[in-house]
This record gives sequence, C-alpha cells and structure tokens, in this order.
Amino acid sequence: MVPVMAADIPRPPQSVFVGRYPQLIAMRYVSGKELPAGAVEAIRSEKDRIFAKIGGSTLVLDGGRWRTATPSDRIPQFGSGEEGPNGAMLTSQARTRDGEIWATTASGAFRKKDGQWTVLDIPRVYAVRQVMPDIDMVIRRVLADPSGHIWLVTDRGAYLTDGQGWWHPLDHHDGMPYVVMTCMAIAPNGDLWGGTSEGAWRLRAGQWRYFWGRRWLPGNNVADITVDDRGRVWLATDAGIACIEEREMSLADKALHYDAITQQRHNRNGWISDCRFETPGEPDKGVIHHASDNDGLWTSIYVAAESFRYAVDKSAEARANASKSLQALLDLVRLSGYPGFPARAIIKKGEKVTGYQPHETVRVDGETDPIWYASPSHPEYICKGDTSSDELDGHYFAWYVYYECVANKEEKKQIADVCRAVTDNLLRNGFTLVGHTGRKTRWGVFAPEYLNEDPRWVDERGLNSLEMLCYLKVAHHICGDQRFADAYEKLISEHHYLINTLLYRHRAIWYRINFSDDELAFCTFYPLILLETRPERRAVLLESLATSWKGLREENRAWYNIQYAALAGGIDRLDRAVECLQDWPYELIEWKVRNSHRHDVELRYAPGRGGPWLDRVLPFSELRIMRWNGNAYEPDGGGDGSSEDDGGAWLLAYWMGRYHGLIRH
Repeated sequence: MVPVMAADIPRPPQSVFVGRYPQLIAMRYVSGKELPAGAVEAIRSEKDRIFAKIGGSTLVLDGGRWRTATPSDRIPQFGSGEEGPNGAMLTSQARTRDGEIWATTASGAFRKKDGQWTVLDIPRVYAVRQVMPDIDMVIRRVLADPSGHIWLVTDRGAYLTDGQGWWHPLDHHDGMPYVVMTCMAIAPNGDLWGGTSEGAWRLRAGQWRYFWGRRWLPGNNVADITVDDRGRVWLATDAGIACIEEREMSLADKALHYDAITQQRHNRNGWISDCRFETPGEPDKGVIHHASDNDGLWTSIYVAAESFRYAVDKSAEARANASKSLQALLDLVRLSGYPGFPARAIIKKGEKVTGYQPHETVRVDGETDPIWYASPSHPEYICKGDTSSDELDGHYFAWYVYYECVANKEEKKQIADVCRAVTDNLLRNGFTLVGHTGRKTRWGVFAPEYLNEDPRWVDERGLNSLEMLCYLKVAHHICGDQRFADAYEKLISEHHYLINTLLYRHRAIWYRINFSDDELAFCTFYPLILLETRPERRAVLLESLATSWKGLREENRAWYNIQYAALAGGIDRLDRAVECLQDWPYELIEWKVRNSHRHDVELRYAPGRGGPWLDRVLPFSELRIMRWNGNAYEPDGGGDGSSEDDGGAWLLAYWMGRYHGLIRH
C-alpha cells in the first residue's frame, strides 16, 4: 500500500544519479542591430578572438561588442587566397595523404596533381558493397580532418573519403536532419558541425542535433562555421552571427534559472502564467503580464513544484514562493463573488494585462453572457468565468501537495475552507460547476447523466470520472466531511466511475489524442492513487495509469515518466526523463520552430485532423516551447519571440523527481 505523503518521502524502487552536464545555450548577434546590415559571409576564430566578414568589412568581437577590425588586430585570412583553375579563387581546399590538393571554387570542385587541375569526379571503380555517391551531387566545400580523411560538403549530405576512391555518404538515412549543406567544421573534441540552407546540425557520438530558428540562429542560411579555443561554435548566417556553447551545470542550477525567470517575469500578484514582451526577444525592455484562460492551472503547477522543492530542501525561498502563489490560487475562489466558484483569472480594474477581452462571451453553446464580470463581493476586481475542469484539476492537485508538504495549521484551515466550498458547489449542482451565469460552465460537467448517458460526453467519460473521484477524495482527506466520502462511494457503486477511469486513453487512436487531457489526467492520478487505500481499487487506478503511460512512454516527457515511476514503480524511462529535463530549452521564449521540412523525419496525416504530425518525438530543444499539455508530435509552431512561458512545467517534473527520490545529485 502506497502511504499518503505526510511525514516521509516515499522510498523509490530505483533512482538515477545525475551529475553536471553540458547545457546548450545560444547567443545571437543580429544584422542591423548588434552588427552592420547584411549577410555574414565568413567567420574565423584566431587565438580566442572572433572575426567576421560582412560585405567588404571585417569585424572583430571586442568586449562583447563588434567593431571594425584594424591591422593591429592581426586579421586572419578569409579563404585560401589562392587561385585555382582558370584563375578562379579557391573557396576551400584540403590536402590528401598522397599530396593532392582537393579544392572548390564558385564554379565547382577540382583536384590538383602534379601541378595540373582537373575536375573532382566521383570514383569510377567500386569494391563489393561500396556505396556509390549520388551522381547529381554538387560539392560545395572540402576539408581535411587530423587523420587525413577528406570531407566533402555537398547538396546531398556529406561524404567521408580517403582522398582517393573510397567515398562513404552521411545523409538523412543516417539521421542527418537536413542534407543541403553549405559548410562544415570539425571541433577539437570530434564533433562534426554542418551548416545548411535551413539551419545547422551537430553529430556527436552517433547522435544528431538540429539548430533552426531564432532560439539558436539569427538566420537559417548558414554560410560558415568556426570553433574557438573554448569549444564554442560560431555560425555566420544570412541575418547575423550565433554563438552556441555548452555551459556545465546541474539540474539544480537549471531549476534556479527557471525559478528566477518565473519570479521576475511571470508572477502577477502570485498568479503564474506566460507573459508578453514589449520588444520581441528582449525581456529587459519591458514585460506585460498575461491573464490567461488557465491562470489557475499554471499557478497550481507552480505551487506543487515549489511545495515539492520545500519538502526536499526546506528553503525559505521555496516556502515563500509556494505560499504566495497558494494564496493567489485560493483568491481565485475567495474573490470570485460566487460561493465555491474558482475564476479562471482575476485582474484589478485598470491593471495593464494582455488577455482581457471585455466583449468575450462564455463558450457554452447558445449562451451569450460575457465571460468577464465584476466580482459582486469585491467590485475592484474583474473575474473571468466559464471555468473548466482544467482549472479544477490544478486546484485540487495543488491544494493536496501544498497541504501535505508545506502547510501549517492556519494554512490547512484556509485550504480546507476553499476546498469545501468548491466541492459543495459541485455537489449542490449535481456534479456540475456553476458560476456567475447561474448555469453550468462549458467544461465543468461530471454528472452521471452526462458522462454515462449523453453521447455528446462519451469522449469525456474516462477523464471526467477520474477527475470527480479525485476531487471528492482530496476533499474528504483535507476537510474530513463525510458527505464527500459518501458521494465518492456512490459514484463508484451506483455509477461505475472507477470502471470508467479505465476508458482514459484506452485503445486511443494517435490522431484523436488530446494532449491537454494527458496533463489533466496526471494532475488527478497523483492525489487519487496516493489517497486510495483499498487494494482492489488501487489496482484499477494503477491499471488506468499504466494504460495512459503506455500511450505516453514514447513521448519521453519527464513529468509523466517520473510520476509513473513514483506511483507504479515503472522505472524504465527514468533516463529519458533526465534527458528531457537536460534538453529542455534554456530560454523559455516562444520562438518560431519548424521541422516539417527536415529530411530525417516522416510526416503523418489524418483526414479532418489538421496536421501534419511527426512520426516520432524529437528532442525538446528542437520543438516549440510547450508545457506538458503541448503536442510533441507537432512539427512547426512557436512565435516571433514576443511571449514567454513560465518555468512551472519543468520545475514540477524536476522537484517531484527529487521529492520521490527518483533523481539524486
């Protein structure tokens, strides 16, 4: 029997020790801003100094700023400076083991032997099973590695050669993300970096990584790459220069980084949500808070994350963060003006936020009531109604975790008062949530006559049954009121809600998956499974959890893997959870991301379902910024850098893993 968490952190079946790791971080210098206007043609590293060529000018990076280089800067040579066939300037050259020169010019690739230039052509003789090169490829650059191999940069990928007749291709069949190459660099540690007309890639230890868009690069057409003495990679693009480095840190360091972002830019009087930048990509130039549909859910996730953190490290900062956001969460109910009704969001009159649309209406079919209303009990506040199950799931999850990990006696009473009021709202209105319109909200529906009898609600039967059982179980645990336990028993014995939970994700078809529902399910699985002590009921709930997780396991999402390990002992994806946490973008800015053009993926389509979808989940650093409710199979998305997510989703997964002893440092 899994104990209710109260005194001790549950002992994990197995844990992962995670040390320091290299975190990918990018710095971008944009043409027309930090750099003169124009495409960057070439870039060089010379004794820890970086030089770049734009038009007829050579620039040097000096004290973090680019300036025009002078002769005293000892400007390195760009290009070979040598002439090739027909007087054309060489754009690249490499010497083979036997002394030949292989080179490229603007008009093609050539070889020089005994002082004579000839066209560099593909081999004419092949051994058994030797791969034949693509006869239509265009060789754009050549370079030699320290072992004497010659690499060919082509529009069909890269070729590794012995400088004679033995050529081997590397392309999308081997995992290369994009094969229309423009340049290449070999790092001292053996990393292979390729520039393309659509971003850049890195090959390390057989693993490919792809860099596209403003998260990494000012522009996607990469003209040149160099690696400096510190291992940083510099990329010249059509819209500026990027520096990609690996900064050694721990997951604990990354947690502090995300917490700082969340507190500095996403904390609106304790409510946590995304924000908007007054200047895209530049948070230091001004931030506007966003009042979202899901202030309650995002705040709840942060409350739970900081509560787990406090249970682990007992830091005053964690407690203060969790406490402030908990009080804001409780205020969504206390200030709404309707007993037991949690508003989606609340703003003060005159407060500057995005997301407030005074003419927006509720989402219930046939109803035209405004969704925003002035609180009848606190008229200085404007509340957003039509609250959904998303919000309730977050509230009950956060109340439970804070109650067990952080709350003192007074806070427990405050949580109980609000929890009781919300649960009474649901019971008083026949297992539906009623707010400012006096009618049930669009998605606040948990009643048997809808879930079990109305065909329009059949798709919600599994999840909404799970949610209602969770609400009642948490309410009984926190408040102690017998009526909540009685309602719980009635839904199980008379309306088969426990059996209904087995429907969630049961034989789900890939194109009908609701990724937002997965996040909600895991908010409700956690307290319900920990609080249900009867073995035969736990067995059913754990089967429902297992069914859900089996559908999610290939997505490699840290929170789902960690929670499954904590509740069911499923540890075979803990390593993937750590990879997800490490790979999560260091920046949380909503930059545009595109993967549908890649050569190493396949796209799936389903009639009437939009799309396309990727055939697999890519590393999270290659996807748009998302919380756990995002579609990780969506190839393209993001924005122009004018908004940013909070760090709550990542922090929840990390600190839950630490709390349950699954992640150790």
